[in-house]
Amino acid sequence: MPDQPRLFTVPPAVSFLGTFVDKLVNGQIVPGFRPLDDPLLLSSATLYLPTRRAARQLPDLFQRAFDGKPVLLPIIRPVGDADEDIQSLSSGPDLEPLPPAMPLIDRHLAMTRLVMAWKGALRREALALRSDEPLGLPASTADAAWLAGDLLTLMDEVETEEADWSELAGLVPDDHARYWQITLDFLQIVQEAWPAHLAELGKMDPKARRSALIRREAQRISTTLPKGPVIVAGVTGSVPATAELLKAVAGLEQGVIVLPGLDLDLDDRSWEALGKRFVPGTRHGSGTKTPPPLSSHPQYSLKQLLDRLGVTRADVCELGEADDVQRQRQKLVSEALRPADTSDGWTSYLGATPIEVRAAALGNVGLMTARNEADEALSLAIALREAIELGETAALISPDRMLTRRVAAELARWNIQADDSAGRPLDQTAPAILAILAAKLALNGCEPIDLLALLKHPLARLGRPIKDIRAAARTLERGVIRGERPRPGTIGLIMAVEACRAAAENAHTPRWKKVHEGDWDVIADLAARLQSALAPLENMAGDRDPVPVDHLVQAHVDVMQAISADETGAADELYAAEAGEALAAFWSGLLEAEASGLSVPPHEWPSVLSALMSGDAVRRRLPGDPRVQILGPMEARLQAFDFVILGGLNEGTWPQRTRNDPWLNRPMKRDMGLEPPERRLGAAAHDFAQGMGAKRVLLSRAARADGAPTVASRWLQRLTTLAGPEIAAAMEARGNCYLQLAALLDRQAGDVRPADRPAPKPPLGARPKTLSVTEIERLVRDPYAIFARHSLELQPVDPIGGEPGAADKGNLIHDALAEFLSTWTGPFDETAVTALLEIGEELFEPLDAFPAIRALWWPRFQRIAEGFVAFEAKRSLHVEKRFLEIGGGVELKLPGLDFRLRGRADRIDLMNSGSLSVIDYKTGQVPSQKQVDALLSPQLPLEAAMIQRGGFKDVPAGDPVGELLYLQLKGGTDAVLEVGRNPKDAALEELIEDAWQRLEQLIAHYAKEETGYLSRARVMQGRQIDGPYDHLARAQEWALGGEDPA
Repeated sequence: MPDQPRLFTVPPAVSFLGTFVDKLVNGQIVPGFRPLDDPLLLSSATLYLPTRRAARQLPDLFQRAFDGKPVLLPIIRPVGDADEDIQSLSSGPDLEPLPPAMPLIDRHLAMTRLVMAWKGALRREALALRSDEPLGLPASTADAAWLAGDLLTLMDEVETEEADWSELAGLVPDDHARYWQITLDFLQIVQEAWPAHLAELGKMDPKARRSALIRREAQRISTTLPKGPVIVAGVTGSVPATAELLKAVAGLEQGVIVLPGLDLDLDDRSWEALGKRFVPGTRHGSGTKTPPPLSSHPQYSLKQLLDRLGVTRADVCELGEADDVQRQRQKLVSEALRPADTSDGWTSYLGATPIEVRAAALGNVGLMTARNEADEALSLAIALREAIELGETAALISPDRMLTRRVAAELARWNIQADDSAGRPLDQTAPAILAILAAKLALNGCEPIDLLALLKHPLARLGRPIKDIRAAARTLERGVIRGERPRPGTIGLIMAVEACRAAAENAHTPRWKKVHEGDWDVIADLAARLQSALAPLENMAGDRDPVPVDHLVQAHVDVMQAISADETGAADELYAAEAGEALAAFWSGLLEAEASGLSVPPHEWPSVLSALMSGDAVRRRLPGDPRVQILGPMEARLQAFDFVILGGLNEGTWPQRTRNDPWLNRPMKRDMGLEPPERRLGAAAHDFAQGMGAKRVLLSRAARADGAPTVASRWLQRLTTLAGPEIAAAMEARGNCYLQLAALLDRQAGDVRPADRPAPKPPLGARPKTLSVTEIERLVRDPYAIFARHSLELQPVDPIGGEPGAADKGNLIHDALAEFLSTWTGPFDETAVTALLEIGEELFEPLDAFPAIRALWWPRFQRIAEGFVAFEAKRSLHVEKRFLEIGGGVELKLPGLDFRLRGRADRIDLMNSGSLSVIDYKTGQVPSQKQVDALLSPQLPLEAAMIQRGGFKDVPAGDPVGELLYLQLKGGTDAVLEVGRNPKDAALEELIEDAWQRLEQLIAHYAKEETGYLSRARVMQGRQIDGPYDHLARAQEWALGGEDPA
């Protein structure tokens, strides 16, 4: 055993792996070991590295060190991937093999079952909780699955840090709320039941097995004493098992430890302020002599390692030398991240370091603050593209996976295929999305949006050629799905298809919704195929009892097979490539996990499925562009690049916000001997400091995320504060150039100006020659809508699965009242109400496929029926004859123009007095008296004018019009209201004649080619921009540009 361990560190400013390899083959790390003189020596060495990515890089670096000559490589192992075969061969005969690791999906399912059992017990205990105490019950199996995931993370943390579960018993119950006491009781059950469950299965927890393998490896190298050097490079020893391995290596004659980025510039006072690792039973914090450890500092883990090894920083030698500028930047970053308690040291640093030195240190560092995440991603893509043009190796390092995916998408502009090291979450891949959609459709009622998403999914085939299934889906959307929401399930969909097919020739059916007769057969076939495909899962939808997971999965796999089968019956495409294989492996894991015993209510399966998929990632097999890499902070460790972007530098992103554990609060975790959550912040800070060592660095953040303002990362704030405002401004200038390029990239030629308020002037031949009375009001208020509807012949399309519309309700009620009055000859009493309700039932029956209509309108119609019969009971005494739902028209003879005014009066009553009453049924808002008098709502005055000109057949034109009446059919407390609109300050005849004269002037005005159809000329509510044609008129754009939409 050596008198002193051989310890080295590689500073951030030089390439870790490159420097390590060069110094190793030159004989500067192990005395007497110089493979450049004797290449055969190299194969006797054993190297341990922290990640597989780093291990994969070493062969190329060794080949470069030997100028391409063939050489036998050393044994290269990632820490944690210890070779069990070597252990068994080189250790004593009593060393038993470790049990296999329990598959992750098996653990998740089994723990979810335990959490669900705890849920039942906790509900009984909940009655004893005070109202001010938290109650963290899982509301569903999906919640239980998420909680189980958190619990497994806690268990892994306990196993990794080798804390003692028995410390739970020592937690003082009075220190914590009742909820935490109940949680502790459950954790003690887990502490006993989980090991027994693992023993019964003959399995181990993966983290526990990893720690055991590392300890066995430490024991092996301590007992067998390898002949060649044993070197651990880039490992910080932040967990006990790894620290044990490092200690074993340090005890070897040729054992070497090479640390990443140990800060030798940090003063001793700051180094000691980092503190020591918490030991259960000791007290830290205010009121004690021992201050709490600063686990959020980047050097915290390395200090704990040196303490475990019993050495100081003075015993560590530095490998590789940075130039003066890089050395000054390294020192500046060290000062910026020094502990808060010693930040008074900034004064002496600033006094000893001139601003010119600091400016030079940060001369190749840029700072970019984008407006939002999209701008940040595009700007970073441009920076990476520039690095490629300059011939530099470049990397984006960020824990923000959304940002990295955005940047990868933006790089595709230049056909740069960047590979994100984190992969793509399984539940965001095409096969998994199809699986989740299928589960939702089958078990959650066939929601219209989900239905169309599935039918238009690239992997959905349903036994048809892909072009046929897409065409059928578009036809189904147009003819059935756009409009009212059908009944739940595929049965409701089939009923909706039949109802829409029957109503296709209805007069009220708009042109866009009409489907060719032959296409209805295609739609019906599509619905039948979908029902057959979803049947294995849909048959379980009504079952409220839990179903074993393996039964649900088997049914789900059958559904997926049927949905993705092409015209030949093959579903190979579903499970092709990396994403398909990942889904297949996921299904296999669930099917093989029968011992978990978990059962799930079928309606909860879609959300449980998403919870079980969480954490799984799909990575590309084919490498991306070697010139650009997108890495997470952990994957970037020990990597070296010419240009590094540290992206997403906002509080809550990098560093990530610390999250409270739902199972153990912070004091409990401390008392168990677990490191606080801030330890992860320390590791993240070390990653940040290492990234700052690149030749050229760009620091980036978005000023707003998800629409809310952000706060710059604490490291960024410290760095810019220490650098000073002048240097920070220079950094921003270097970073802002990418923002300027991004702004120019998609900018159109010329200035961007808001759209002008449209007033199109179609030729006279394209202008309408006939309008209805209700459209005259629209022509007054919004002429552009008339242009779009008649000149362009555009009809508004209903939303997908929309709510029942006012027009549909009005048509239904109008038809019911008209049929009732035309057929009923008896008294207006209860029998009349019954007769009207029977008519309503008959008219509502075809719409049973759309339950939202019936649920909303039928109760109102029942109240309207009672109110309407009561109204007729009084009015019928004064009515001689009724003209119901009568249509008509009048020709306007104007110079050089023929125009016809059409109208359909809801009702015209000939009174006993010989006068006529014009009645309009309103299921919505009734126009005010001012609007009628000003002819902004001219419907009733114009219908009266049409009567006087013989516009309605059989209605006597010579009889005077004595009443304009709106009958408001609200269906509320006052179900039917009479609202008279005879003018108060003038004769009714004058209003009618005035309406006709204004109509002639209006039509003559639009008969001139220079007259345009202005958008929103006199709208009812100026700030309400939601008309059917407002988006076409770009109303929001020109209104924001300064013109008042009113």
